[in-house]
Amino acid sequence: MDLLFLEKLLVGLFASVLVAVAVSKLRGRKLRLPPGPVPVPIFGNWLQVGDDLNHRNLAALARRFGEIFLLRMGQRNVVVVSSPALAREVLHARGAEFGSRGRNVVFDVFTDGGQDMVFAAYGDHWRTMRRVGKVVQRHHAGWEAEAAAVLMMYNNMYSLMFGRRFEGLDDPLLLRLRELNGERSRLAQSFEYNYGDFIPVLRPFLRGYLKICKEVKDARLKLYKDCFVEERRKMLASGKATDSHELKCGMDEILEAQRKGEINEDHVLFIVENINVADDAVGNGVGGGRVNHPETQQKLRREMDRVLGAGHQVTEPDTHRLP
Repeated sequence: MDLLFLEKLLVGLFASVLVAVAVSKLRGRKLRLPPGPVPVPIFGNWLQVGDDLNHRNLAALARRFGEIFLLRMGQRNVVVVSSPALAREVLHARGAEFGSRGRNVVFDVFTDGGQDMVFAAYGDHWRTMRRVGKVVQRHHAGWEAEAAAVLMMYNNMYSLMFGRRFEGLDDPLLLRLRELNGERSRLAQSFEYNYGDFIPVLRPFLRGYLKICKEVKDARLKLYKDCFVEERRKMLASGKATDSHELKCGMDEILEAQRKGEINEDHVLFIVENINVADDAVGNGVGGGRVNHPETQQKLRREMDRVLGAGHQVTEPDTHRLP
């Protein structure tokens, strides 16, 4: 009896796969979808390609299926382009259609459903957040002063944006920031939650994981509010921040936008959050690139010496002189 049941189950699964393949091919022809690996029911191509969609694996798939191909990751469709012409078509010619960044269950927790700037849907809210967030460009004088004093990278950004400086790499606030930012990156970039994101029916199994994400998000936003937003707000109220010896910082512009009603308190916190994440991401990316490609670093150094002069401290206006 058990063997008969197992036989029927296997026949049923085999028939389901055949039907899924047939439907996929017919649907692809009807909708003119790009080519790609044949998906299986429920999982799509997820079991075939796995979680690690790095550039090498995607390049291998492009050699097999062409410059544009389709991956079905559970219930999500992912279209991959791998040529400059197609990338230009997607990012430039059709920028409005593809302007929004894809979100998932974990980033929805960290951003309250896309209330920040990075994961906001392309539209009025994104434009407002981007405009307010670009205040960094108005305060590059503070940035250059910090760089000229050869102070650490974190002081550059935090002085520029929040009027804050750290005493050293062992500063308790800096250590807490790096701890929470690192935990946020680990949770957001992990493969542990992909199954619940690709296959919604499995999402209830993520409750424990999402609970941890929410705790980290709440801790980070509370730290930003107490140590950056409220502290700067008190300085502005007391008149200390308007002292002639005190440079205005980006936080002043963000709070002014809130006072005018352009953004609310949550938006203020998420702009601060985006700035904190961006600082680590850019620093890690540039630093890692230099370490892995010393020949490129040497070429960059020679180019800067040739164009700007040996020992010249690079400032924002210099970027227009560099090729």
